[in-house]
Order: sequence, then C-alpha cells, then structure tokens
Amino acid sequence: MTENPTTAVAARLATRDDLPSLEALETARTRGLSATYLDAQDRGEFYVVVGLLQGDIVGRVILDVRDDPAVLTPEMKLLWVVPTARRQGLGAAMTHHLEAVARTLGYEEIFLGVSADNNPAAIPLYISLDYTPTGDHRSAINLSVIDADAPVGDDPTEAIFRKSLRIR
Repeated sequence: MTENPTTAVAARLATRDDLPSLEALETARTRGLSATYLDAQDRGEFYVVVGLLQGDIVGRVILDVRDDPAVLTPEMKLLWVVPTARRQGLGAAMTHHLEAVARTLGYEEIFLGVSADNNPAAIPLYISLDYTPTGDHRSAINLSVIDADAPVGDDPTEAIFRKSLRIR
C-alpha cells in the first residue's frame, strides 16, 4: 500500500470488500459500474486502485490491460476523487500505485486519454506526474463519476498522454 502518513492518504488495489464503498460513490448514470470493474479485475482485464483518506475510500482509478486493438495498453482510466477530498495528494498516490501494478505486470509504459474540454484540471496533474502528450487524439465515451450528472452529448475528444515506466 502506498501511504502518506502526514495526511493519512493511501492507495491500494481494491477488493470485493470495497464494493459497498465504491457503490456509494456511484450516481444514477454510473450505477453498477464498480461491480463491473471488479468483475473485470477478477478476469485480469482491469485493476481497480482505490484512494483512501483517513481509511475511507474517496477515489478510484482503473488500469485497463485488456488485449484489444482498440485500447491503449496499459491505459489509466477514470481517475476520480470525491470533491471534498481533492488537492490532498490522492490522485498522485493512486497513480503511483497503479503504475507499480503496471510495472509488476511487466509493462514499460502507460497511457491515458484526457479531454481538455471536459477535464482541463487533470492535465497539470498528469504533467506533474511525468505524463507527456503524444500528439494523438481520439473520440471516447467518458462514463466516469466526474461528469455523471452532466448532460449526455457528443463523445469528448481526448488527447493521449504517455509515461515511461522504466525511468523512476
């Protein structure tokens, strides 16, 4: 487990016991996705990392390792922290733990997609964590809790970022 003792920020791989806490963070639009993510984790397709503050789950991020030509592999997806727990290091802690999982699985790089229109605040975080834009873009459906209550519209355009896992 990755932990910051000063603020009691921690990150670890989710377990089935975490499902009620994860479901409590869902909205009407994302209902049932936490169970789906954990099912995919059981199959070795996704790894769900949870962020904890004072022992409570207040965030999560997904590592997608599916062998699918339509998916960047591995890809960090759906990083989210409850609004009241933001700016305390949870995003960085969860990202570092997720990267450690990817290294353990033998990956040498990791990707993510981020929409400058829908999530501009995430870009400085990713850059501070040594992710760099590749220059590639894609259209993607974003089902994260962040925009779960926003109107459903066109798929956002995401910029693709990459990080080497060989250099620490």
